[in-house]
Amino acid sequence: TKSVVTYVSFCLKLADEEKLPIESYFSRHRHSVSSCDGDGAFNLISLFVLNPRITPPGVPELSVVTTICMRVHDNIRSTMILPNDCFQDGTLQALSLDIGSGKTMDEYYDAFIENIRDTTGTGFRKAPYAHCKKLVNECLLRMKAKKKVLVGTEERTIVRLFGLESEDTFHQQQIQLPQPAPAPDIETLWLVLNRPEHYFFHVSSDLHEKFGLECGEVVINQEFFERSLDCILDDEYRQERLPAMLNHAANWHMLEAREEEVASWLLWERQPMVSKPIGHPDTVDAMRNSIILQLVINKFFYGQTGDLLLYTVPLKGNWKEGVTNFLFYTKHMSMTGKLPPAYIVTASVAKGVGAASNIGNTSTENVDRNASTDLERTMRKLTIKKSSCAVCGVTRTPNGTRLLVCSRCESVAYCCAKHQKIHWKWHKQECTLE
Repeated sequence: TKSVVTYVSFCLKLADEEKLPIESYFSRHRHSVSSCDGDGAFNLISLFVLNPRITPPGVPELSVVTTICMRVHDNIRSTMILPNDCFQDGTLQALSLDIGSGKTMDEYYDAFIENIRDTTGTGFRKAPYAHCKKLVNECLLRMKAKKKVLVGTEERTIVRLFGLESEDTFHQQQIQLPQPAPAPDIETLWLVLNRPEHYFFHVSSDLHEKFGLECGEVVINQEFFERSLDCILDDEYRQERLPAMLNHAANWHMLEAREEEVASWLLWERQPMVSKPIGHPDTVDAMRNSIILQLVINKFFYGQTGDLLLYTVPLKGNWKEGVTNFLFYTKHMSMTGKLPPAYIVTASVAKGVGAASNIGNTSTENVDRNASTDLERTMRKLTIKKSSCAVCGVTRTPNGTRLLVCSRCESVAYCCAKHQKIHWKWHKQECTLE
């Protein structure tokens, strides 16, 4: 372990002297960024394969997998360097990371990503080096502003890996965010927030600490609703976290599949929260009347939708629970056209920065009626089924192309053949040639 990390440190020292692109020191590098959880935490996981010119002749290919867990609004939470022999000698299996044996490092990397996805319940997407460098640098600036420091040699070494330049066209790409635009209705945002990658996009840890309850243990009422809003908005750290989570989510949706529409909706909801400083009365008011915050608060409580159908899907851990959750709420929405019956919502889709002070003053009755009308129109066009993958909710394939549509009924879509196979068990009951 020490020898591989020593070589990595040597590469970084050379880079400081030579000022050459990262590919001069690492012949291959790959990066994946996760969606964030309700605490604002996300993972950046990378594979760095050392350039043979760095190592003595006859030495086998050396590589490391690095992980950085960061908070979207705060500091680096944890780091890890895993040399290639950790994957090849069974060390990770001893740590209950079931990723098999006899694989190439790229295969180990893919398996490691899948394992972390299953464990954390967050989605991963391939990311350019330039975007990862930006994420790390922004985190360092936040730490500097808050007078926090990097801890230990490992943390400093991993951070330095993201201080180089790339000559690879893909890795030079920066994420270009779309113009903010309002979502069609509340129900559309609700389904986005229930996609598998956003399974833990909620404030459950905050509300568990506040009420001493577990997620889904009680039905929400007006008192719980108001006290939950106060819990989030009385704390500037939590105020800062919400718009940062939305910004990260928008950037994440622009990776690989480039889901511009979803990203634009999230940015639209974020706008009123950042027009004034954190702690400003207008900012607090905008957040209190944010449909996003109200929905994620409701996610903590039982919505009186009946028992969650336990679909059998060939997946593991929290990711499997996230897929099951999304399938359930998609089905519930298609059958009822409404949010879970017990949920309390006083806000509407944001009106934009110019009308931030008026956000959420629409009555529940009007919101429900308007949203229902929009939803019925949408359902008639089958866009709920055809505009997103029936299993994971993405709006594009991993390559960024249009979704695959069921060739028999043309009423349901998928991002890949694997998800079509997973969904067939339920879809075959309603699939027709008509």
